[in-house]
Amino acid sequence: MYPESSFSFMKFRLLLLPFVVLLFSFNSITVAKDPTPKKIIPVSLNKKLMLQLVNEIREKGCQCGDTYYYPVPALEWNDQLEAAALAHSVDMYKKNYFSHTAPDGSRAGKRIEKAGYQWTAYGENIGSGYRREQEVVEGWLKSPGHCKNIMSRMYREMGVGRVGSLWTQAFAVR
Repeated sequence: MYPESSFSFMKFRLLLLPFVVLLFSFNSITVAKDPTPKKIIPVSLNKKLMLQLVNEIREKGCQCGDTYYYPVPALEWNDQLEAAALAHSVDMYKKNYFSHTAPDGSRAGKRIEKAGYQWTAYGENIGSGYRREQEVVEGWLKSPGHCKNIMSRMYREMGVGRVGSLWTQAFAVR
């Protein structure tokens, strides 16, 4: 006969066996992909820093490609433009695209209007892969078209939205 301690150990092993079998059986189970849409991962955005970085460039003047832009007035932050920018970043993230034109054909002007802003002129910058405010602004400055938007005398307000590493910057004037 087995000593009492061995009997308890044997009993424990027998009770544990079904769990071990179940655990190892998961290796052969195929898990279907989740059909639910991508979950939005919120990423903080330092609005004050974004506005400061853009206004410092506007205050100094800037070379955008072959064109030098002289200093222009500072921009103000606008929550409606922020909402339009964020909506576009969310849409790009959910639908897995990167473009100024959404899959439904809508462009920045429509997004800005939908956010409640009645514009007379607008512009938009998008960026992907940047982790920090300084990085995305530096990236936009290397692109003549994006740099021109930052330096345009025509715009008075801006807002920025970010989802993951997808950034959208909206400019406008009423």
